[in-house]
Amino acid sequence: MSFWTNLRPNRLNFKRQLIALGSLLALTAIAGAVVLKPSRHKPDTWDNFKRDIAKRAQLDLFDDFQSGLDSWESVENLATWSYDNGGLAIPGKLAVFTPTLHLTDYDVDAVAQVVSKGLGIVFRANGTGTYQVAKLIVDGKGPMPPLLVERYSVIGGKESAMVRVHCPGTFQKDTLYHIHLDVHGDTYTLYIEGHLIDSWSDSRTKSGGVGFFCASGERARVAWVRVSHNTDAPGRLCAFLSSLL
Repeated sequence: MSFWTNLRPNRLNFKRQLIALGSLLALTAIAGAVVLKPSRHKPDTWDNFKRDIAKRAQLDLFDDFQSGLDSWESVENLATWSYDNGGLAIPGKLAVFTPTLHLTDYDVDAVAQVVSKGLGIVFRANGTGTYQVAKLIVDGKGPMPPLLVERYSVIGGKESAMVRVHCPGTFQKDTLYHIHLDVHGDTYTLYIEGHLIDSWSDSRTKSGGVGFFCASGERARVAWVRVSHNTDAPGRLCAFLSSLL
């Protein structure tokens, strides 16, 4: 066997190795070019700073219904809402306070009276088909009937099973009551006149606004509603800074 016969396989292997090495170098160069290429979406530190300040800023939305219902939106019929002789709003079909529609976490404060049967308080409303409900219901007759809260969720237009919680003490039909609702993360906590009524969790609604409704045969009056968030000192400071940026 000649020297050249012995050498031929080695020369073929060498050629293959050169091809493999060239391919590897080409892939490395391409990968290096991708890695070293400047990103077109480089985070802007200043924009991120302004966004963080705005997120931490105090939020305070208030409506006493004295300027009409321009801030309220109802897909069904806002004309079902009206006013009493004292200027308090009388809810009809579900309507949502439009400045709150984009919100996630917040506190709701309202002063309202159940005149007949019930008043629905809606929160985390993402359109008219998905929202949470805490409904105040007069359970009985007479000047001081019991009051209970009926809570449930509406997801994609379908109502969940209702949970009823009886409020402590008695209820005076001719009285306006202070209602407070904490909406934070997956947990919701309801107070009436400072008394803890119920606390529950539901992770299916992430964001959305605040609203009211009265079903057929129900009647209620709402004096005012306030939706707030980050009302501590850092929140007020961030609100001030956000107005300057």
